[in-house]
Amino acid sequence: MIVVDTSVAFKWFNANEEGFDKALIILEYHLRKKNIILVPSLLFYEITNAWTTKSSLDEEKIKNNLKLLGKYSLETLNLDTASLQKSVHFAREYKTSVYDAVYAILAQERKCDLVTADQKFAERVCLPFIKTLQSYSPTSL
Repeated sequence: MIVVDTSVAFKWFNANEEGFDKALIILEYHLRKKNIILVPSLLFYEITNAWTTKSSLDEEKIKNNLKLLGKYSLETLNLDTASLQKSVHFAREYKTSVYDAVYAILAQERKCDLVTADQKFAERVCLPFIKTLQSYSPTSL
């Protein structure tokens, strides 16, 4: 089991993104039931926002991407208030957003790795269970 954040999931839909190949391997392992991808429900809001505000995708393409994302059967969790409180503490301790902290707390609580393409976040928190997509070895799946 691994947690991926939006920076990784975003790459699944854009072959021109740096790290697309590694991100796709992670997804393929999940689809083949070799490794479960766990995400907070927040991922769906974040990726939809990114497609809407940070890409040139038209509305129809965004709708199709959402349908495809739904077919990936990601294990999706809603964090309870206790986990959100931990996320607040994490965000303040590491001077990051609560949004980023949610992924880290989910991975920490589930005792698995968080894979992110956000190099700055990974360097800022510098925790052993937070792996960058660039350094993550698909063979470790």
